[in-house]
Amino acid sequence: MKGDAMRLARLAFAFAAFAALQAGAGERVVRGEAAYPARIALPDSAMLVVETRDAAGALFSEMRERTGGRQVPLPFALAAPPDGGTLRAAIQLDGETRWLSPPAAIPPSGPVDALRVTLDPFSPMAFASRMRCGAEEVLVGVDGGAVVIEARGDRYRLAPVPAASGAKYEMAGDSETFFWSKGGSALVSLAGETLPECALAPLPAPDFRAGGNEPGWDFAIRGGVAALTLDYGAERRAAPLPPPGIGPDGETVIASDALGAAIRIAEGLCRDDATGMPHPFAVSVETDGRRLAGCGGRPLDLLLGGEWTVAALGGAPVSGEGLPTLLFFEEGRVAGLAGCNRYFASFELTGERLSFADAGMTMMACAEDLMARERAFAAALGAAASFDIAEDALVLRGADGAELLRARR
Repeated sequence: MKGDAMRLARLAFAFAAFAALQAGAGERVVRGEAAYPARIALPDSAMLVVETRDAAGALFSEMRERTGGRQVPLPFALAAPPDGGTLRAAIQLDGETRWLSPPAAIPPSGPVDALRVTLDPFSPMAFASRMRCGAEEVLVGVDGGAVVIEARGDRYRLAPVPAASGAKYEMAGDSETFFWSKGGSALVSLAGETLPECALAPLPAPDFRAGGNEPGWDFAIRGGVAALTLDYGAERRAAPLPPPGIGPDGETVIASDALGAAIRIAEGLCRDDATGMPHPFAVSVETDGRRLAGCGGRPLDLLLGGEWTVAALGGAPVSGEGLPTLLFFEEGRVAGLAGCNRYFASFELTGERLSFADAGMTMMACAEDLMARERAFAAALGAAASFDIAEDALVLRGADGAELLRARR
């Protein structure tokens, strides 16, 4: 008990100058609104999705937030690429994109506090896969019996046509615009210009890691090499990463004769069966007549992206103005509104726990009820020992497993 008290005292939010908050956090946040001109009401279940990409086009941050009956314009806040890039917003209904904005430029420096993006109607696709064709990326999806591709800012709807092998789709009246799938690769032609051979690119990152228990196994991708460790390290295999394919349920499939295995990576929340730590991918390994199950991807990626707004403290709902927020950054820092004051802190995420430390806060005084909620929020962070994602909410739990805080995007 004495150790816990000392830890809570050390983690308590100390008063500090606002300049320290800015210098300590360092990262930029892009804030703005997404709207469309049509007078169409959004259902409560609509989802606002906003992503930023860096100057090279790589995904930098993402937020997903249910509108809950709110209508456009819808506010957003998420981490901005440090050297500039682009932001794009969408509104999804029942998991399908119905409104989509063109990319908006994020300047390389200075505040981005009032970015407004306009959403246009978007014809939904049943699923979408990203393919790399040389230096270009093409989005490929299905709408009914047709294939829809997005390339170079345009959208093409293609119908199936006979082919000697694979599956081929052409644009009506333009046989030189086609998509020809051949397993894990494809050929794409745009008005007679054939792009370099395209390969599925659904992997979450150039470096990826997954693992499971009983018996312990580990799979990793690094520097274009795939490595598989089996039976608690008793057997190790490595080989060049083959082009990924796609399975019948849309999962990424890495099949390698050199590894003697097929690895399936499916996007979706997965909890480690030993620690309970959540991961963004469910992963299985099929090898030597066995199927080994586990989780993959970084738990950190579940925290990054949009701003979390606290909806409950200690199991009790909170509402009104000054709701606490959390915005996590890649470098192990978190910042936001504590209720009355702005705060910043560091966090440590290991394979088993999440904890916060080195906190600072501004020095404003507010009404006592707001200050009491701020103290409760600070105490929740100080006592946090783990996190989970439940019903699209971030849940912080104490060492005893009790819920301390629940927040939504």
